[in-house]
Amino acid sequence: MQPDPPTAADRAGAPPPPPAVHLYAPWWRVVAAVLFAVSRANLPAMLLAVLLPRSRPITPVPFFRTVVLFSVLPGLGAWLVARAMRATVTTRDGQLVVSRLGLRLEIPATAVARIAVWRLPLPGPGFSLVTSSGRRLRYGLQAPDPVPLLLALADRGGVAAAGAAVDHPTMVYTHAKAAGGRWRWSHLAAKFPLFALAPTAVLFNAHQHIAYGGLLGEYYLYGLGAYLGTFALYWATVTTYCVLYASVWRGLAEGVALLAAHVAPSRAARVRRAAEIACRVLYYGGVP
Repeated sequence: MQPDPPTAADRAGAPPPPPAVHLYAPWWRVVAAVLFAVSRANLPAMLLAVLLPRSRPITPVPFFRTVVLFSVLPGLGAWLVARAMRATVTTRDGQLVVSRLGLRLEIPATAVARIAVWRLPLPGPGFSLVTSSGRRLRYGLQAPDPVPLLLALADRGGVAAAGAAVDHPTMVYTHAKAAGGRWRWSHLAAKFPLFALAPTAVLFNAHQHIAYGGLLGEYYLYGLGAYLGTFALYWATVTTYCVLYASVWRGLAEGVALLAAHVAPSRAARVRRAAEIACRVLYYGGVP
């Protein structure tokens, strides 16, 4: 005889699933942080390099090669490191248990005297545990939004210091950012390649008229393959430029939001919403 399925009351009273986090040793955190920072910093740097006056224009091959070498590959590397560092956190019998592949840490909750929040949220927001003896544990915990984890440690894990860490400016900044929801691939597809179709069509049409005398000039001269290849090159180039352009406003918005979390934590959520709106207006309104 099969047991009855859990009722709504049972589900409400059941403990939440263990939060998914990343458990970084210092060296791996440095590696992931450098890869992440390089992948993001390269985007506005490339836009600046394109806009600076130069004697020779940047051709598509070195342009895309730079994007791949300094943004795509480092970003992929940071993602792979994060995947390898995935762990779970549970509390059991007064013990804080952190587990990942090949590693299991059991820390008495009473031994945790302080939560050391990472001031620089790289490769993401996180914190380290400091014992009553003043020793910082070697491994640090990172999560997209560590606030729910900290609250769980304070409420159910008996780690009193975790509650105070929620008010740290970095945690305030991170929580306000997470409240807006995570971007999915469909959002990115609509924001970049789909939106880029409009300026691509304008530039491609101008190119066809200038180089071949009409919109279908290249098609009549060289065939459908060459025609679609040229369009794809224009589309990929414009899409990449949109990413570079958006990265500038994103960097400024994150800087303003982080500053607000330090200066006026109570207004961090409102500043975050205003920054997100400004990013959208400047991006969609600023792309010609």
